Amino acid sequence: MAEECSAPDAPKAESALPSLNKHGLAKDFRLRLKKDFGDVFKNGKKAAHGGLVMWHRLTAGENPRMGLSVSAKLGSAPKRNRVKRLLREVFRLNRQKITPGAAFVISPRESAQLKDFNSTEKIVLELWRKAGILK
Repeated sequence: MAEECSAPDAPKAESALPSLNKHGLAKDFRLRLKKDFGDVFKNGKKAAHGGLVMWHRLTAGENPRMGLSVSAKLGSAPKRNRVKRLLREVFRLNRQKITPGAAFVISPRESAQLKDFNSTEKIVLELWRKAGILK
């Protein structure tokens, strides 16, 4: 019989991918539960700008929290995923500018012109300003 050979003291290989903790969006900054989305939709206010619609409300939490609702009407899966990545990155890099405890859901419409990071950031910052959730 062959014995299993494992070296408990051997160093583990590092992943080639960057750690999500370093660059990702932590759970504390995301709306994840259906009841959280429902609460924002039901009790929040609505604002729109540049093809984006946002429902928002203030909560007792310490962190601003974002949720995304992207319809299949927006286009193919790769296009929808790119839009979500752009919106998450704008939020990640600008979340310190948002009022603590703000919870919001952004839903892009077909008319949204989210071509690159800079244009997306400009539209989202204006949307947050209109909604009154910027510090």
